[in-house]
Amino acid sequence: MILKLTIFNWRFTFSCAPITRVVGVNSILPNGNHVLMWDFDDVSLNSVVSVLSSVQRIYQLPDIYILETKAGKNYIAYSLKEVTWRKAVEIITFTEGVDYNFIKYGIYRNKFTLRVTPKCGRKPKLVYTLRSLIKEDATIKDLKSWVQYETLPDNFKQQKVELQIGAKEEA
Repeated sequence: MILKLTIFNWRFTFSCAPITRVVGVNSILPNGNHVLMWDFDDVSLNSVVSVLSSVQRIYQLPDIYILETKAGKNYIAYSLKEVTWRKAVEIITFTEGVDYNFIKYGIYRNKFTLRVTPKCGRKPKLVYTLRSLIKEDATIKDLKSWVQYETLPDNFKQQKVELQIGAKEEA
């Protein structure tokens, strides 16, 4: 729940929500470059495969691994292609259907993050690999940046309550 309280010209905002703690791996490599990561919500596997196949072809990417994070509707993907931060942002934002919040928070934090531990009992599982003749230039062992973070549990519906005390100023 978000409670907004305005007293004359002061606004106070309080937030209360259940959380679940998860662990994620970051895209940044020890040398400052990045591997590619994607997050798709509310899409079909066929759609993800189709979009990533095009991106793989256009950008000449090595194998892309697609994992299901929520049955039939949410997916994450990664490719062990080492690129600069600017190139990673270009490729991820070029990819149709990537979750907007994934892009927004990744750009804000200068790295993308994919969840690797279970959330509400759902563990990411590999469901498809887009094969390529292009060689990978990074390995899983190169991923040294990990983070524990809090996220909202499934089916949490946020409520907003706003209370105004005093005269509201006209703009």
